[in-house]
Amino acid sequence: MKEYLEKTLRQNVLMEETEYLNDKLPLSFQGRYAFFMVKTNGLSWIAIQPKCDVGLVTLRKDRARIEKLAGLNCAIFFNVTTYYIKQKLVEEGIPFVLKDKQVYLPFIGILLSDINEREIAPVHLISYLTQKLIFVAIYEKWVEVTVSEAAIKLKVSKMSISRCFDEIEYLNVDIMGMKGKSRAITVPIDIKKLWEDMKPILRNPVIARYELQEDIHLENKAGISALCEYSLLSDNRYPTYAITKKEMAGVGLKNMRQVHKGEEIGCLVLELGYFIDFMDKKTEDPMSVALSLTEAEKQDERVDISVDEMLEEYVW
Repeated sequence: MKEYLEKTLRQNVLMEETEYLNDKLPLSFQGRYAFFMVKTNGLSWIAIQPKCDVGLVTLRKDRARIEKLAGLNCAIFFNVTTYYIKQKLVEEGIPFVLKDKQVYLPFIGILLSDINEREIAPVHLISYLTQKLIFVAIYEKWVEVTVSEAAIKLKVSKMSISRCFDEIEYLNVDIMGMKGKSRAITVPIDIKKLWEDMKPILRNPVIARYELQEDIHLENKAGISALCEYSLLSDNRYPTYAITKKEMAGVGLKNMRQVHKGEEIGCLVLELGYFIDFMDKKTEDPMSVALSLTEAEKQDERVDISVDEMLEEYVW
């Protein structure tokens, strides 16, 4: 980091690791960060470098606390980080140095040094393909899977997968890393924590619901019927099927008669944005099932318990 700063700032940089804050901070800080005293052009400041993955909220809070305690400007040193985190730090005026790529030190007048940094378009809603990719990666426990390898696994173009990787990086999903000079997906061991962290950005895969008068006997199950396949829960009086947009025309679903209020339902068909045939069961995958359920369905305690049991057995 010292050499990169000297090269970028074009001046001598004095930098040494320090432990003088250890007595003033909780032990958890020692496990999370290395501390450095830095002097550039006669100005002293402090830097923290995460020793492990630290979320943006924690980074923001810890840096402010250290800066106040030290009475010095505090920057964050990164070897790697996400485009999303960098963007947020710049928006909030938080100093950082990303080794060999960027320097953002507004307290010494360095607003942004950018070397071959690829700009990622903002993501306001995760795409269905990206969500499918993430779930497949979790089920298959991917380790250092690159764009080319992911494209083969999902049977789509490299360009489509590259866009998915951009979304994952922007949304700060904790599965993105590097394999040499290429981006690669590695799923962490603690999948339950990953699921909880991802929940705010995930979307319901159901595009539309069709309550039909007759049971049309589709092959793939979804929703409550899928949940029953993974648990001891008893199904509704009618089955719930899955269908994708590509399959809609062949089935002629939109021309079929839907039930009116008070009429008995023959079957429920969920049009899904994607379908993952989990373990060749012809059944919607567990994480997508959990997202597909309606609020009314989730209010049933038996359904809630079955979802937890399903995720525990098939995902965690």
